[in-house]
Amino acid sequence: MSQIHLSPNEARVLAALVEKSITTPQYYPMTVNALMMAANQKNSRAPVMNLSEGDTGAALNQLEADKLVTRDDNAGRVPKWRHRFHHQLLLKPATMAVLATLMLRGPQTPAELRANAAGLNGPADADGIQAALNDLADRAHPMVLLLP
Repeated sequence: MSQIHLSPNEARVLAALVEKSITTPQYYPMTVNALMMAANQKNSRAPVMNLSEGDTGAALNQLEADKLVTRDDNAGRVPKWRHRFHHQLLLKPATMAVLATLMLRGPQTPAELRANAAGLNGPADADGIQAALNDLADRAHPMVLLLP
């Protein structure tokens, strides 16, 4: 797969979809409005964003073009969205949890990542976090990098 460059809005919308698919599966797939509220949450987010419905829709349209999300028209009157993140990027669930946590909360230490990714079924120990980070860094187009 070619390198993907996500805007901050696209990264937040995609990571919010991943997060909610795990933490609130009863509300997944998600409408644009529900996804906008998830992306704009005040807790567990850095930076806090204030995306409009149009911003969220534009991010979803670009993510759909990149094949990272798909529209689910069979979910009722209102179109709903689901991610294809792990399928497109060949991510294991624990690695996906680490990457989504970074996308939602910004740079973190391995200990912070372990604590913050736990709610997304992330690795339970330091070795698991390091293995996930190594997987994300050791790609043709690295998805994470170590900050000084």
